Amino acid sequence: MSNLIEILNNAGQEELANYLNTLEGDARKRLERDIASQDWEELKALHAEKSTASLSDNVSSDLKPMPFKIGADDLRYEFWKETGEIILGKGQVAAFLVAGGQGSRLGFEGPKGMFDIGLPSHKSLFQLQAERLQNLAAQVGHAIPWCIMTSPLNHEATVNFFTEHNFFGMDRQNIRFFEQGTICALSPDGKAVRDGEDHLALVPDGNGGCFRALAQSGSLAWLIERGVRYVFLYSVDNALCRICDPAFIGALASEGRSMSASKVVHKANAGEKVGIFAFQNNKPGVVEYSDLPEEYRDMTNPDGSLTFDGGNIAIHLFKIEGLRKLQTSKLPWHTARKTVCGIEKCWKFEQFLFDAFPQLGSMMPFGVIREEEFSPVKNAEGNDSPKTARTMIGKLHREWLRKAHAEINPNKLYEISPTLSYAGENLSRRVFERELGKNILEFDEE
Repeated sequence: MSNLIEILNNAGQEELANYLNTLEGDARKRLERDIASQDWEELKALHAEKSTASLSDNVSSDLKPMPFKIGADDLRYEFWKETGEIILGKGQVAAFLVAGGQGSRLGFEGPKGMFDIGLPSHKSLFQLQAERLQNLAAQVGHAIPWCIMTSPLNHEATVNFFTEHNFFGMDRQNIRFFEQGTICALSPDGKAVRDGEDHLALVPDGNGGCFRALAQSGSLAWLIERGVRYVFLYSVDNALCRICDPAFIGALASEGRSMSASKVVHKANAGEKVGIFAFQNNKPGVVEYSDLPEEYRDMTNPDGSLTFDGGNIAIHLFKIEGLRKLQTSKLPWHTARKTVCGIEKCWKFEQFLFDAFPQLGSMMPFGVIREEEFSPVKNAEGNDSPKTARTMIGKLHREWLRKAHAEINPNKLYEISPTLSYAGENLSRRVFERELGKNILEFDEE
């Protein structure tokens, strides 16, 4: 492995090269494997620059809001829904789940998708999503491939969880698991940080690494071989995500020009911590809430509504041509200073998914109602917690039953199994009476 030593020395990592030469046997092999996984010239350049020019580093002075409308209010909505169902029925849509996170902020040691948010059924986030996908697949008459991106931290636990639950009734052949990439943390002076004797301190490369991971794992080729034309990408922690929403798919398919679409909600208030969709230099993208200057954040229209109002809820749809382009596109790297392996102010680098949008050109914002489609589970208590998700699900499902003329208790909340209804369809008074206590469960608001 003299080639590795040469690569390290050329990248200014002589210290690591010298240390590697002190190791033998399996320990050396393990460290060599970690070293070979990294682009050392890129790491050298990243440290030299400290951070590269990117969307969120310098918000341009010509920032413009991206207008959007609620999709369900559009006269074309039913047409979009039917179009999406036809495309799904041809097997041309896949789901792509970004699930590399741990549930540590929730007080849960394990992959976040395994977390039980406390519904009466005690279904995990993974199970709720799997059942929604199966229901939709049954409705359109075709299986929906499911790509699940894990991280080195949770890959084994995720695959084991699915295996133990028999993939929640799904065909194993329609699911692909793969790990997101990692990048070595650097010390303040740019040296590779080691994690123990025989490993580097490798940290996940950010959600923007999902495009590279999809391609490098062979999953993009797998989707192309299956004839997939649209990929629905979403995050694991949204308890209300309407996975592979037919109307969303039909809208992008009908629009023609754009390579991608994103679901958008009205911000709850100016200070809500969500990125906003906007144009910079006439290109579409997302500005993180922490990077949005206060004058833009608080700006209002004549009617009092927020000017920069399009909240990013991390639900996106890509045409397969867009993903093919992104597998070789260079997204900018963002930097953070963190304590890594006991060393303070280390450099961590990551890429952000939303930096892909300017590279793809025009995109389509698709407005949705927050109470119907966005309930992230991020915090143990307070906002965006299991409690808020349970309440939102309970109220939404109660409203579905009310619209179906079921004789419900207005003081109770309801959980309807995704196996029974994907988005409020197939419900009636008779179904309610038959399924109450089975696939429809009643519970109290806390």
